[in-house]
Amino acid sequence: MATYELFSQKLKTVNIGLPSFGEDLITQEVETVLIDWQIPAGGNTEMVNALKVLENSNVEEANKLTVEKIMSGEPVLIGMERALDVIPGMGPRTIFHSGPPLTWERMCPGVQRAVIGAIIFEGWAKNRESAVRLVNKNKVEFSNNHAHSAVGPMTGIISPSMPVWIVENRTSGNRAYSTLNEGRGVTLWYGDFDESTLNQLRWFRDVFGPSVKKALSKQNGTINPFNLVAQGLSMGDEVHVRCQATTALLIKELVPLLAEAGVKGSYIAEMVRFMAGNNTFSLNLAMAAGKSVMDAAHGVPNSTIVTAMTRNGTDFAIRVGGLGDQWFVADAPALDDCLYYAGYSVEDAVADIGDSSIIETTGFGGMTFACAPTIASFVGGSVKDSIELNKKMASINYAKNKNFAIPNLDFAGAPTGLDIRKIVGSQIVPIIDTGVIHKDAGIGQIGAGVAHAPLGVFEQAVLAMAKTISTKQ
Repeated sequence: MATYELFSQKLKTVNIGLPSFGEDLITQEVETVLIDWQIPAGGNTEMVNALKVLENSNVEEANKLTVEKIMSGEPVLIGMERALDVIPGMGPRTIFHSGPPLTWERMCPGVQRAVIGAIIFEGWAKNRESAVRLVNKNKVEFSNNHAHSAVGPMTGIISPSMPVWIVENRTSGNRAYSTLNEGRGVTLWYGDFDESTLNQLRWFRDVFGPSVKKALSKQNGTINPFNLVAQGLSMGDEVHVRCQATTALLIKELVPLLAEAGVKGSYIAEMVRFMAGNNTFSLNLAMAAGKSVMDAAHGVPNSTIVTAMTRNGTDFAIRVGGLGDQWFVADAPALDDCLYYAGYSVEDAVADIGDSSIIETTGFGGMTFACAPTIASFVGGSVKDSIELNKKMASINYAKNKNFAIPNLDFAGAPTGLDIRKIVGSQIVPIIDTGVIHKDAGIGQIGAGVAHAPLGVFEQAVLAMAKTISTKQ
């Protein structure tokens, strides 16, 4: 083609990199293809070299197997018992908390207050002052939930007398545990307590827990929490912040069992009123189900799939499938991308907190944000914003789980299998749907929104995995 012929042709362009150049051409009606590309790992040479090591057929096979274990998991609700009687490692003077391991001195104010409330609930002390003295004398043992096949939202407090859901992964035979969800207000999970909090915990222990135990003893794993999740996603839940539909479905399953087991009618009525008035009631059960599946998927050599994300208001941590029981830890991020109640701001808030990020790790919550139009205001306000965010989350996951469809994405499967390679390479971090706790006593929840996982923990894991693989070669 002669030069003059080339310049007489209609201009067509391909824009790689900064989208603003291509967008300017589009406004001038120039046919332009926008290619979303950026320098891998933000141009960090150390990370780029580590990612090259992870371009490995063994890693691909390991990730495929890990995701298959996640997708084939079959969690079923098999019972409710006192924590002391069923959770491995729970002692008579033990309190579990959310996040990675933590000493009393490093606990954020919300977790410390919740610990004090649990001590008083258990009857080990009569007031705040004597409870703190007990802690200072090393009369209370602390451990993190994840070390004991357990999970808890927000402060995540589990003490010996608390009733816990027992979920068994029928595919692998392992079990996981979580407490009952307390609802809104001044509660242990939101980092505080008063006499009404303690009275509700006693009701859980003396009425709710034994009644559910009795009801579940008459069935054999007929309640599959993932079946409830799948239905809830199609009804407007993302199963973390918004759990209304999933909670209603759980009530529908529990009530006939309670009646058939001969639980007193007045007890059933009181329990149903509580569950129906608590829109996050099903959250803890979904968390235990996710924990049972992710624990079974953990431990595949060379896997770069994240099998746990957790935080406690002090630290944020992840566990990766092929890196044993090592936690990769960074500071818990501030919650600066949340909607706060009138009069409150990020300055009033405890940092990111809770084991409930097992929901995102499993493939729900922030990974299914587009399912829940009513919380679109968390990420810009429109359903379109939610959909775009969901697509971004899909880009850092290994696969899509067809068992959990997202209606607003033409029923595409939920993004599943957070991959540290994709996260570090793209510099896109997982989002986590969350509530917000006030730093001070007597207030509790002050907002909700999304938290952004710190990139540093994934970079730590990439370097560790690259070192592990290089050593094997």
